Amino acid sequence: MVKQLQLTGGLALLAVAAVFVGLKVGSVALSLEALADALAGQGPALAQEVLWQLRLPRVVAAFCCGALLALAGALLQVLLRNPLADPYVLGVSGGAAAGTLAAMVLGLAAWTLPAALGGAALAIALL
Repeated sequence: MVKQLQLTGGLALLAVAAVFVGLKVGSVALSLEALADALAGQGPALAQEVLWQLRLPRVVAAFCCGALLALAGALLQVLLRNPLADPYVLGVSGGAAAGTLAAMVLGLAAWTLPAALGGAALAIALL
């Protein structure tokens, strides 16, 4: 139990560090003071604009996307009772790619996302 808590704590610290690096690193150099001031809503307007309009939304989107992909993978493994189950082995990724390709070939660019969902659902149904 103690080892599991240590692992969870270490992974949480690693996630916080990744978010911090995502906010700090970029084409516009921000010092630690400028970053802290921009988070507080003070400091130079450029730093606030870069942080609140560019970096923070991208970091949050990347963090949430990674979390949801991990959740989807874990759910596949639990529901199929197979620790090796992933979208590539099951054909879900291939079905989504085939659906997207079909939509693009037919000239239905606006329908690529629904076509990907349909292709993935068809691949799952064929299993």
